[in-house]
Amino acid sequence: MAVLEIHTFGLVDEISAPDFRSLDERMQEWCYLNRPGLARRTTARTQDGLCVVVTLFGTNEQADSAYLGSSDALVHEWKAAINWSSSSTTVYSLL
Repeated sequence: MAVLEIHTFGLVDEISAPDFRSLDERMQEWCYLNRPGLARRTTARTQDGLCVVVTLFGTNEQADSAYLGSSDALVHEWKAAINWSSSSTTVYSLL
């Protein structure tokens, strides 16, 4: 059954929204385009700065975020842009 992975977070003060968008586009190309089961990934932001990444996968197992443990420099750069104290990830099964 398909699932939605919803990751919400704020950005650290040192990164602007345009800079994060560029970084996130590179992250998407590197990390997501070749992931099994990936159907769609979208990043959005509220006016007050809360960000969300919504990813649609074919199965719950494919929504595994272990890729964030990668030692790749791009993953470290992307993770450094996020205020992890404001971060949460939830996986929802589609009805």
